[in-house]
Amino acid sequence: MKELQPVINELIAQSRDAEKYKQEEELCLLKKVLEIYDQKVVAEVLRAVSGSDWTRETINRWVNGKLTNKRLVEVEIKMLKSLLPSPPAHYDQSRFRFVDLFAGIGGIRSGFEDIGGKCVFTSEWNDYAVRTYKANWYCDENDHIFNSDIRDVTLSNQEDITEEQA
Repeated sequence: MKELQPVINELIAQSRDAEKYKQEEELCLLKKVLEIYDQKVVAEVLRAVSGSDWTRETINRWVNGKLTNKRLVEVEIKMLKSLLPSPPAHYDQSRFRFVDLFAGIGGIRSGFEDIGGKCVFTSEWNDYAVRTYKANWYCDENDHIFNSDIRDVTLSNQEDITEEQA
């Protein structure tokens, strides 16, 4: 048994790491959904699908790091994923890439995606428009940047730049 102890310890460590990774993945999924829906709605949906005791307060504590051992069950994960938009059919074989400045809820994006485009950057400042946009359009954090203030990516926010240069 003694000779098995190092193997046992390694397996326990791997299991803990995998568990922690899954928990972080689930929290990331929840946070992504909360960019679109409020905590109360998400709690109601999770309660309805799993019968668990989800509340707005539980979600709030988990998101803010005050509840560290919370886990989602498989049906809850599937439900949260279903609340997010799917990538368009041509996503991996787009004909061109584009940026969506002053995006609103994505009217221009609609036309560009319809003809095979892939959005790689979006800028919108209005919080309500951003929520609607994220509810309607697939945004892969590896391929797409979401920006809330256009001045952050232009020269206009730099004090040493003149109006003409900006």
